[in-house]
Amino acid sequence: MTQLGVRPRCWLLVAAVFVATDLRVIAQDTAPGEETRSAPETAMPNDNSPDEGTPAGPGGTAGFEGRSTLDTPPELRGIYDKPFLTGLWRRSYFGGYYELEYHSEKDGIMNTPEGFRLHRTNLFFFTEVTDRVRFASELEFETEFEGAETSDDIETKIEMAFVDWTIFQEFVIRGGALLVPLGRINVNHDGPIRLFTERPMVSTFVIPTTFTEPGIGAQGTINPTDALELSYEAYAVNGFNVLDADGELAAPLVDSQDLLSEARTSLGGDNNGNTTGTGRLGLTLFDAVEVGGSWHVGTYDERSDNILALVAADWGMSYSLSGFDLGLQGEAAIADFERDAFARSSGVPKEYWGYFVEGSVGRMPHFLRRTIPYVFDDEGSTFVLALRWDYVDLDGDRGEIIEPGINFRPATDTVFKLSYRFSLNSVGNRDLPGREDWDDEGFVFSLSSYF
Repeated sequence: MTQLGVRPRCWLLVAAVFVATDLRVIAQDTAPGEETRSAPETAMPNDNSPDEGTPAGPGGTAGFEGRSTLDTPPELRGIYDKPFLTGLWRRSYFGGYYELEYHSEKDGIMNTPEGFRLHRTNLFFFTEVTDRVRFASELEFETEFEGAETSDDIETKIEMAFVDWTIFQEFVIRGGALLVPLGRINVNHDGPIRLFTERPMVSTFVIPTTFTEPGIGAQGTINPTDALELSYEAYAVNGFNVLDADGELAAPLVDSQDLLSEARTSLGGDNNGNTTGTGRLGLTLFDAVEVGGSWHVGTYDERSDNILALVAADWGMSYSLSGFDLGLQGEAAIADFERDAFARSSGVPKEYWGYFVEGSVGRMPHFLRRTIPYVFDDEGSTFVLALRWDYVDLDGDRGEIIEPGINFRPATDTVFKLSYRFSLNSVGNRDLPGREDWDDEGFVFSLSSYF
């Protein structure tokens, strides 16, 4: 992700022009007495039988996923699995999500303020340029917290903006601002599908979600049988910018937990002339179980003398049993820093690693549906109990959190979340002179919804 040097009012002007143009095109394309044409129907995720004459896209999908057809389990969703409410003219689609949060504690290490915060509002713009060419983008408006009691600063960021050219379902060329396929959380991080408000520590400090880089490569899916799907992604990108030629780290030693987050390069260029390779291999069984392995390997310093190898494994499962919806997912990652004498003397760490595991059980009690059907009987309405175990070791700085929580979904794409974070070990240097005594235990509440 990179911050755009554009004020929010400029984006409002762009949006106004965009909508005005849309209305003008619709008016021109609609004859008197005709109804405005609707968005084209779309295929199901992982559907291997697209309409005749329409090439299958990534995952075997002939088009973008509409709200009425999207049934991919949240643990297994990808970039194109978005519940769009609005189809614009021709083949364009618009959607998004937002997150409102409440924290009973203030923690500058985890970058969470006390009280309510409208954390982010994200907008999706997807277009089918032709049957074989797609454009996908996501724009984020995020309220940043930097230790202040209040903040009026809004960051505007491009989270992704790329073109897919489908040669075959098995071979799709992708180029642009890419969500790096490290693990599953980085490409599957939308608030309405997560069980907990805060992202796992391993997906914050080891894999710096949200992690976007400019690059190009290929991805695709292979279906040897109806029950088995193999997927791959492989890209050339810029890589991290951890250490400059003068020996200055991307983050000071006292904030070493933020090193990889601050070392993400901009969309405008690289710190050295070497290219980094990144990608992921995945295996899906019965559209219910997925496992994957991913990597991100390249030089991290301006002198191009040292390599950072980041490797991750992820897994997810969704299953229904006797009326209960069971879910399990997790991720483990390790970042290994090669260090010459210059890197050691500059304070480059040796190794970051961590993991998380979370499980869930979902069900809507029948007596609630019968007693108050207008509250508890909407499509997708359910309660979910969840538990997460989260651990990181940042070159000896260890953090460990156990977090039980409950979700209530009045509808499939809207969720209320409540959890309590029990900190068994606090990550980050919290004892520096002048640093506030931040607390990383307490209640966390959020409301998040697609739109």
